[in-house]
Amino acid sequence: MGAFISYLHLAHGIDNFFVLAPNLTIYNKLIADFTPGTPKYVLQGNRRVATDTPEIITGDNYESRARSLFDQLIRCKINIFNISKINTEVRGGRSPRIKRLSEYIGESYFDYLANLPDLVLLMDESAPLSGLGGDTGHQRTAAA
Repeated sequence: MGAFISYLHLAHGIDNFFVLAPNLTIYNKLIADFTPGTPKYVLQGNRRVATDTPEIITGDNYESRARSLFDQLIRCKINIFNISKINTEVRGGRSPRIKRLSEYIGESYFDYLANLPDLVLLMDESAPLSGLGGDTGHQRTAAA
């Protein structure tokens, strides 16, 4: 995924990415993978990206990182969010935090992202959809 993001950023000038994780385990793995200095840092070895380190914005810190959204020196921004967290916030009839008005940016973070002309949405290790009546493409075996 790091190579794909690097390619789109360097070859096509795309600066905004949204990576959606299906659960907390993958979400935490993605944050570690995109954090410089960690053992599995996915952008290591790419000198052009290493000198212009992307801003990592997560479902946990996007409100505090709102200032960096308009920073012209930070060109590449990688948003990492967890669909399970967003779904949990919806329970009880409330709208998810990502869709609530942010006073700093003047709209919800969701609307801000939706209006970016170069946003690329990626999903990592998505699980098969169950309960939708469709073929998931996975073989199921009965336990003995």
